[in-house]
Amino acid sequence: MSSRNVRCYYTVSLMASTTTQDFEGGTAGWPLKVQTLLEAVLVLSGEHELDTVLRRIVAGAATIAEAKYAALGIYDTTGAIESFIHHGIDDDTAALIGKLPDGHGLLGEVIVASGPIRLADLGTDPRAGGFPPNHPPMRTFLGVPVGRGGRRYGNLYLTEKAGGEPFADEDEALVVAFAAFAVGAIESAQLVQAERARAEAVADLAAASERAAFKREMLGEILNAQEAERARVSRDLHDDVGQALTSVLLGLRLIESSLAANEVELDDARRRTEDVRELVADALRRTRKLAFDLRPTVLDDVGLLPALERLAQDITARGDTTVALASDGLVEARLPSEVETVVYRVVQEALTNVTRHAGAATASITVIVAEGRVRALVEDDGIGFDTGAAPTRGHLGLKGMAERADLVGGTVELSSTPGSGTTILLELPLA
Repeated sequence: MSSRNVRCYYTVSLMASTTTQDFEGGTAGWPLKVQTLLEAVLVLSGEHELDTVLRRIVAGAATIAEAKYAALGIYDTTGAIESFIHHGIDDDTAALIGKLPDGHGLLGEVIVASGPIRLADLGTDPRAGGFPPNHPPMRTFLGVPVGRGGRRYGNLYLTEKAGGEPFADEDEALVVAFAAFAVGAIESAQLVQAERARAEAVADLAAASERAAFKREMLGEILNAQEAERARVSRDLHDDVGQALTSVLLGLRLIESSLAANEVELDDARRRTEDVRELVADALRRTRKLAFDLRPTVLDDVGLLPALERLAQDITARGDTTVALASDGLVEARLPSEVETVVYRVVQEALTNVTRHAGAATASITVIVAEGRVRALVEDDGIGFDTGAAPTRGHLGLKGMAERADLVGGTVELSSTPGSGTTILLELPLA
């Protein structure tokens, strides 16, 4: 009978010597070596993280064979060791040894061997290449491949059996059996690892798809907002500037008719010329206001505070609502451009709502910069409204305010009660 058949026969004999009662009552009544093997297998079967599985394999093999030192070399497709998990050598000693084995010499022989290699004294074997400095002395040796079929994952290396005795047939047979279980544990851990990677990839893909959908939605909202802004500008040009210029043309025609008469009425011509001058001045004011509403140059030139002061002054000058401005932290330095733009636009939209819908006598703007955040509060003493009325919320442009704030990581909160005014709070991060 070959040595391999002897090892297999010995393992089967050990397992067969147990009784049904031994299985039903646990491992306590089993032969000690088999009990150790099964306990190591049970520990191994409960692990699913690959790194932990590899370390359990090394520790389990050392326990089964009563070896002082053990290691598991995992090698790549070229036969070179790519990782080396050791047991019995502390980290300080391993650091002193330095470079890990590269799979040459006796370790390389185990890699290409078709079965286990067992030596009573590895120092006398011609294949042994010696130990590097600071390496502990090792004499007895047992090397066992870890693989199944045509797939080899690595090799177990065991040295220094307890008591100084060589590793026996029994040790080899049990470690070979354990290596077979180890293959299953490695493959199971790799499957878990692959499934986790697949799940993460699916999650990343779903997140990317969600981000893309959000970007498309935001782009649609931005385009809609741009179209709405263009429509507003078009109406303002037609209703304000267009009508003013039409009046100028009519006034010029009247002047022309007056001057073409047989008897020129200079006083009438002067009066009509003055009317045209006022129409032109009014058209110029309207044009400047429209340009300021689109993008106040003061916001780019000197910053948010002067732009808000100008906005408050313009609304107050119209006479319907008096707007007060208070700030803290805006004088010292300019804020990021996108933050200034969002704060200005949200405050502008809120005050537009005040003048158009609130019927308020007074309104206030409070802007505070502190602790890496900007808080802008717009309050009025107007008629208020029911915040749960969806048509009203849409009419007041609250969605547009929230979208502007969201683009820079901010939020907009609204509170209002019929008869008690309205409050809009904008909060933005500076970083």
